[in-house]
Amino acid sequence: MSWLIDGRGLEILYKAQVRSSLEYACLAWGGAANKHLALLDKVQALALRIIENNNAGQEPHLTTLQHRRDVAGLTMVFKVLVKCVSHPQALWQPYRLAPVTTLAVALAPGVPNPQSTAYRIDKSERARGPHQ
Repeated sequence: MSWLIDGRGLEILYKAQVRSSLEYACLAWGGAANKHLALLDKVQALALRIIENNNAGQEPHLTTLQHRRDVAGLTMVFKVLVKCVSHPQALWQPYRLAPVTTLAVALAPGVPNPQSTAYRIDKSERARGPHQ
């Protein structure tokens, strides 16, 4: 149909019919391998070439699919965090503070905690010496 429609019409047709299919459920497969996502980018590159050939020197207004995937993902994260929509309600997590432990403390259970009173007493006794 590229010979029947001008560049602007082709751009609208691409955005409505093709790109909407390429972006369907992009959050579900957005983390796919780059070689799979490159196949989608090839479809957009072909459409871009067709639109540019019929656009009489005007630049088409198409953003990359990767940019659109990133924006969709960030939008969903924002909506979940702000809780402004109800459909991702199952994704909401309660706010909680995570316990902070280091690998050395986790692997050595006999090492006293520097914040505990037992550690402070033990440290002060060592400073005075064994004979006092």
